[in-house]
Order: sequence, then C-alpha cells, then structure tokens
Amino acid sequence: MLVIMLISQTSKLIWFQYNTTGCLTCHNTPILKMNDSIYILGSLHSGIRPMLMGIKVKQGITIEWYKAFSSNPSLSLDISDIKKINDTLIAVSGGHGGCGANTNCSFVGLFNLNTKNFVWAKYFPLKGIAHGLAYDGSNILVSVHGYDANSQGAIVKMDLNGNVIWAKTTYFGCSYNDNYSIIPEANGYVVMGIGWWCGNWQPVIYRISLDGSTATLIKGIANNYRAYRLIKDSDGNYVIIGFFEPDYAAYLAKISPWGQIIYSKRYTANNDLRFYDITLDVDGNYLASGSTSIGSNAYPVVVKINKNNGSVIYARMWNGAPANQSNNQGKGISAVGPGKILLSGYLGTGVDNHNGFVVVLDSSDCLVSFSVSVSDFSLSNWSPSITLSNYSGISTLTLTPYNFSLSQSPGCTITPVSDNEFESCNYKIYVGKGFIKITSIKQIHVSIYSVNGNKVKDISLKDGKVDLKSGIYILKIGSEKLKVVVK
Repeated sequence: MLVIMLISQTSKLIWFQYNTTGCLTCHNTPILKMNDSIYILGSLHSGIRPMLMGIKVKQGITIEWYKAFSSNPSLSLDISDIKKINDTLIAVSGGHGGCGANTNCSFVGLFNLNTKNFVWAKYFPLKGIAHGLAYDGSNILVSVHGYDANSQGAIVKMDLNGNVIWAKTTYFGCSYNDNYSIIPEANGYVVMGIGWWCGNWQPVIYRISLDGSTATLIKGIANNYRAYRLIKDSDGNYVIIGFFEPDYAAYLAKISPWGQIIYSKRYTANNDLRFYDITLDVDGNYLASGSTSIGSNAYPVVVKINKNNGSVIYARMWNGAPANQSNNQGKGISAVGPGKILLSGYLGTGVDNHNGFVVVLDSSDCLVSFSVSVSDFSLSNWSPSITLSNYSGISTLTLTPYNFSLSQSPGCTITPVSDNEFESCNYKIYVGKGFIKITSIKQIHVSIYSVNGNKVKDISLKDGKVDLKSGIYILKIGSEKLKVVVK
C-alpha cells in the first residue's frame, strides 16, 4: 500500500498516528521536501494498497485530503521512495515484501499533485520492492530489491512517459542480490545494494553506466552489516547507514567517490540502536532516524552526527511515542529548519501490529537525550563481480481511487506559545506573577514539584488558579512534564 502526505512547516510540536497493515520491517516511510513549507510522506495503509494523504500543519495537524488506490492487476503495494520531478509531478516507487504466490509486487509511477492521480504506473515481473528512485533531470531511475532467491534485483531507466530506456538485472554472486539507493551523477548512477547469504549481509556500492551497459565496483563490505540508505553529502562523499546484525549496533561509514574509507563508526546504546534513514541537516551534518530499545519498549530516535569525524552531536528519543510497545521505529527523517525535524515511522507491538505516525520535533525541547557510545571499526573488503543482464516484462499498472474512512489517532504534547503561555491538545497553562492558571476541556490531575524534586502540590482541576511562591517548578500532567518560572 502506498501513502503520500502533504505537510506544512510549523514550530508547533504535534503528531498523529494512522492505521496501517503489513510487515513494518519491510517498508520505509520516506519524506520528500517540496519547498520551504510542503513535505510529502509515503507509507503503508490498511489493505496494502497505494494511499495518498495531504496534511497541513498550523496549530495542529489537519488532514486536507487522502486517497487510496486499488490496482489492476491486484497487487500488494506500499511506498518506498519519492522523488520530485517538478512542482507538480513526483515519481513514486514501492512494492511489498510478502506477496506470496503473486510474483508481481514492485511498481513505479508518476503522480500529479494537482489532480491527485497517477499519470501512469508500471509494475515489474518480480517479487520485491522498488526501494530507490532518482531523477537525473530527464529520466527516472529505479532500483529494485528482490524479495527472495528467485527474484534478483534490477535497475530500470525510464522516461517521463513511462517508457523503458533500459532495464538490467544485477547479480553480485549471492543468493539474494538487491538494490536499495540510487544516486545520479554525470558519469553514471551510483547504487547501494546488498548481497544476502554470501555468508553475511554484505553491502556493495557500485556505479552503473548511463547506458546501462557496464557496472563498476566502488566499494564492497564483507562484514555482517545490514545497509538501509546511501546518500551523497555536501563534500561529494557517500554516507551509508544501517546496523550490525548480530548485536544490533548502528553504524555509519563515510566513503570517498573512489571507494576509500574516510571513517567508519559503530554506535551502541541501551539494548540496541538501529539506523534506518539518513538525511543532511541544514548545517550539512547528518541526521539519522531509527530506534532504540530499553527493556521491552522501543523508541523512535533522532541522532545528529558530525560529518567531519562521525562523533555524536546529540542523540534523542521521542518521548511522545506511546509507551509499552516493542516496535516503535523512526523510518523517515527530514530537516525542516534549524532545530526542527520531521520524523515518520511506525508505532506498535509487533511487526504486523502497528500504526504509522508523523511528528514535527524540536531537537532541543521535545526529545529525551540518551547516551551513545561511539567506536571505530574496520570494514572488511568484499570484491564481487557485478553482472548485468537484460530485464524485460515491465507492464502497465492501473491504479483506481476507492473510497474509505481513514482511522487516525491524534496526539500532542505541551508546547510553549510565549514565555509564559503553554498549551496542549486539551489544556492551556498561563504563568502569572505568583500563580499558575490552568484551563482544560476536562478534569486533569496536576502534580507540582520544586526544582529539587520535592512535591509542592497535588491537585485535580478543570479550570482554576494555583498560587505559588516565586521560583522554578516542574509540572507533571499525565506523562508530560513542564518546567515553569513563577515570578
């Protein structure tokens, strides 16, 4: 299934979750920045159908529109990547990992944001997911991840009318030969893939020529490191992220265009730490999204990493995520502005029992810090021969809108409106001289603590004023905490 969301920029912290089905470990929630205020997000939705959603963020998140699409032939589809073509058109790709007997579940399409319909769509004759998209200014490039040993990866080049210019299967000498990210360059297309069951999970970075005739190895990695995303930074180097399979430590490696390792780092925290997506922050450093576990609970995370040496600038968990859930994951990330981050992913108790979420975060105020240990590690060399062969059978896919009701659960946290005013979805707090005034739509319980942790007052109220001496206090309302200064 496919979800696309339009999101307007705001400094207000707010989030909501929406109903989804399908194996969350198979799918991304990519975020595309269209301009300074509009973002597009792709995800799963119930029924494993393509779904498109428009969201506007003002004081809270408002769903402006949403549409879902049935497919002919009937396929299981999600969104794995989105790329901007122009202000009106975006390319969309995806698929579904567990398509069972149906061996056609990878697709790509061109979507018109004005008509909110697909201009065209194509599906590929293999079981898998079209994980990566690129636009070189004229044509669309698709990188395909095969789902099993009988469905190898592929690279497809198409024009804006959906006509195939060339299509190649890729083989690295492994049981599974998959492609994830693809980056257009002047002399070809840089692809990050993975060889499965070559003894380990083995990432590979290679360049395929503009005409699809040759593939040249840039870097192969023999360690058991699962790779999820490759980006190109502002210095022209490649940055690859993922996690180490045996002990679930996250990693990041910075690699030159010639395949030289500039640095490679392991990141460990709590029970585990995993990176699923990476983007550039507004200052050029790296923002990684993922998850960490404490006991049986998992938390979506944002980790900011210094591009020069791989050190951690900050590591923070989203404290607004529902607790007591083992599969909360941050899968998509985008820098909205200085200190503002758009995070997306899944919240749930299992890989097939979850909801999607979208949240706008303030990197300093709305996330809980946690400690990350950083260490160097060596990337062992892997030098596979990359074989290309012709790939055919790409066919027309018809996507037809259908009517449905989207189930959504809103949520929010206490957010400053001014120096002495704060609000959440259900209540407002005003800090005056010698008092705190609380106005709520329902009865709430408020615990007030001094800055050294001593409980000062414990009250329940709907609309009232609490007299306090001048000082710094911590207000606890449900799971939320707020520090205020009474003068």
